[in-house]
Amino acid sequence: MIWIAGVCAVVLFICMPLYMHYKPLRLHLACAFKSTGSLCAFILALIAAIKLDPRCFICAGALLLYAVADYLLEFNFLFGAGFFLAGHICNIAFFINLTKISVLHLVCLLLMGALLFLVFYRWRKQIGKQMPMFIIYGVSLLFMCVSALGCFSLNNLAGILIACGGALFYLSDFLLLRRTLFPTDSGISWGIMTTYYGALLLFGSACLQL
Repeated sequence: MIWIAGVCAVVLFICMPLYMHYKPLRLHLACAFKSTGSLCAFILALIAAIKLDPRCFICAGALLLYAVADYLLEFNFLFGAGFFLAGHICNIAFFINLTKISVLHLVCLLLMGALLFLVFYRWRKQIGKQMPMFIIYGVSLLFMCVSALGCFSLNNLAGILIACGGALFYLSDFLLLRRTLFPTDSGISWGIMTTYYGALLLFGSACLQL
């Protein structure tokens, strides 16, 4: 739909650049643009929940929690991570409700779980005493992304969009962890936001295809 493309354009070509521009200048304003981008994806899911499928209220709730987390994360990492954790739990419930547990879920869990373990092991010195918190969040992210990738078994457009969104979310948080632990350039920040917004927009758009 043309209006869905318009929403995506607003997020990627207005909200994201303004967030990146104002972040070093006026952080509160930058965070407002950041959360607005996430709220655009929330609106897609909310419309789907009202007009098409009430199950999408769960996904809309997850996207709303992500929008709140986007703002809080810049000022209090623990609070922001907590809202992201709550959002992941909502999305896990939504995705699992769409499709049964399958071999695809198991394969994704093994592969992505192994990658998560390897990353945490290799970067254990940089993570240090924060490891328990990182593990809790990492496990929630893992199960959310695995449940999203499992929706590929739906064999329809919604399932494909959700699966792609799950993969992008996993990549976004990997880049975020890399930036948190090591010095990086601005390219990483653009990569984080592009993949993150891409994931949310795919989730919201998928709801409209159910």
